[in-house]
Amino acid sequence: MKSIGIVTEGHSSLGEFLAENLREVFLDYIKINNYYFKRLKKGDIIEDDVVLVMIKEKALQIQGYVKDSQKIIVIERTVKDGQIHNILTIPQNTNVLVVNDTIETTLETISLLYQIGINHIKLVPYDPEKEYKDIKIAITPGEKNRVPSYIEKIIDIGNRCIDISTFIKIISMLNINNKEISDRLLKYSDTIIPLNRGIKNQYKEMITKNERLNTIINLLNEGILYINDQGVIELYNKAFSRIFKLNEDIIGKSVEKIFDNKIIAFLENASSKDELMEYQGQYINVKKITSEYLGQKIGYCFNFQEVTYIKQLEENLRQKLAKKGYVAKYTFDNIKTCSQSMKECIMTAKKIADSDLTVLIIGESGTGKELFAQSIHNASRRRNQPFVAINCAAVPESLLESELFGYEGGAFTGALKEGKAGLFEQAHNGTIFLDEIGDMPLSLQARLLRVIQERQVMRIGSQKVIDVNIRIIAATNKNLFELVQRGLFREDLYYRLNVLPIYIPPLRNRKEDIIPLLKEFLEEKKELNFTKEAEDILINYDWPGNVRELQNTASYIAIMCEHTVTPEDLPVYLVNTDNFDYCIERLQSAVNISKAIEILKIIKDSNLISKGIGRNGIAKILALKGIFITEGEVRSILGVLNELKLINSNIGRKGSELTIAGQRFLNWYENRRKHKPN
Repeated sequence: MKSIGIVTEGHSSLGEFLAENLREVFLDYIKINNYYFKRLKKGDIIEDDVVLVMIKEKALQIQGYVKDSQKIIVIERTVKDGQIHNILTIPQNTNVLVVNDTIETTLETISLLYQIGINHIKLVPYDPEKEYKDIKIAITPGEKNRVPSYIEKIIDIGNRCIDISTFIKIISMLNINNKEISDRLLKYSDTIIPLNRGIKNQYKEMITKNERLNTIINLLNEGILYINDQGVIELYNKAFSRIFKLNEDIIGKSVEKIFDNKIIAFLENASSKDELMEYQGQYINVKKITSEYLGQKIGYCFNFQEVTYIKQLEENLRQKLAKKGYVAKYTFDNIKTCSQSMKECIMTAKKIADSDLTVLIIGESGTGKELFAQSIHNASRRRNQPFVAINCAAVPESLLESELFGYEGGAFTGALKEGKAGLFEQAHNGTIFLDEIGDMPLSLQARLLRVIQERQVMRIGSQKVIDVNIRIIAATNKNLFELVQRGLFREDLYYRLNVLPIYIPPLRNRKEDIIPLLKEFLEEKKELNFTKEAEDILINYDWPGNVRELQNTASYIAIMCEHTVTPEDLPVYLVNTDNFDYCIERLQSAVNISKAIEILKIIKDSNLISKGIGRNGIAKILALKGIFITEGEVRSILGVLNELKLINSNIGRKGSELTIAGQRFLNWYENRRKHKPN
């Protein structure tokens, strides 16, 4: 393997930084060694294929330690592209201090800055023996600790990196012909400002941005004016010319030549608050913003709006708000699938969309029930009418009734004087989507039944019946029929809702959708490739959170991975089940594991009917199963389960709840028992 030696003055971070630059391009194809002048002894020989030094004087000094002086290359260094932006924003002719570790490197930094095109400011080399109280800005290549404390703004351009010209010399000397290295060098060059190009591209980009800015501000109906601290106009738009009836270019002119003394006095005293100004028989709303740099005023930006235009905007806004109501964003085109069962589900939903009958969408959490509900609405005759959605589990019972049915003024403490229309009224002529209908309190189910049967609502505190023309779409992730049998859901309401049922299959039952959907969610990173091992893990995972969990995984991958997705790039809970073995060990060492498993099952069953359960309730159910246990022992087991994050133990009436990890552990434990050899 060929090698490169880097020789710096002494042991410092500079040598390692330059080595990282080289590794960024050469990866492991080249071995990189660091040497230090202070440690070289007489007779030492550097035998690397290329020897890099910082300056020409050091090239002469190192010749005594290198067999072939032609191997020596003096490093040309430059700066990262993104580090120059802050320098370009410094006002013209500003004095700026340049600070480095020695006067030689300081002068070298100044030379570099001038070489790449930083010529709009005055660069002053720092001498530790002097004071520069009149200078407020300093530029330093990674030597912030050397900048005087009285300097207000420090622009750290970081260690100067190796210029592309030096890489080309190295590649030529080592006779390298490697496509990967060439590609990485090209990518590296995009992050720096090459010395032979300066910042021409940056200026070109700034010009392009200025043209875009002018296009944008000229599209505005508001007048824009910017003047510098000398009162000279630097920017204005077409709307400003129209409002003030100007027919000439006023860039570079003093504002005093455009307005009379009365208008100038108004502008001088204007503030950031809206103020009204009269000009040639029209009223104009004026707002003034002061532009500052390092606490000094450098200009003023004015915004001018004709009052007639503001009134027109307000009228348009009122009309749009009146028409807009509630909107469904998604259609069937937004539902992506390769699964035959899912395609059949979509076909069923499309047929259902033509009807006005009540729809019940059944599916686990995260399968896309609201996506289907919105798609059905947008495919129906009601598509141009409101789509009103409410999550019955997310709104407290005390508020849910008033949200759904509305109330009359003064119906209860805190009610609006004018009353409020409920969501059923607001959905008139459109669709109301009742999500998580299985969590609706029994006390409200009777009132909902009347709405479904009669299409009539009565506000709280009112005796007046209001007719509503609505379509009802309900959704649940629970088994409503089982809830009916347990007395937790009204049987008559269940049959009123279950007119046109749609069952959305969980993601684990349509595994062919997992990878395509994941790539769809990756959006800008669709080019990512997946290894076979990563795909197997994703496909074989149960996805208890369904598509929503898959979206979260896509977000994780987008952050963690750049090129190829491997198992190491996936969330740890997808690939690591070793912690379940630890859970077994911890339970066996602390409590009775069979009792712990039974308690997990009881909590799971309780959660299925939207209930938590306390220690006393658990002990009673265990007793019915013939397992007798004290409440104190239950407390100990719950403590360990909570420690292992298999449950969330809540103080009070809510009781304990099974976590996703607990659900997966329970499934894993049961599967392990099924497949355990006798």
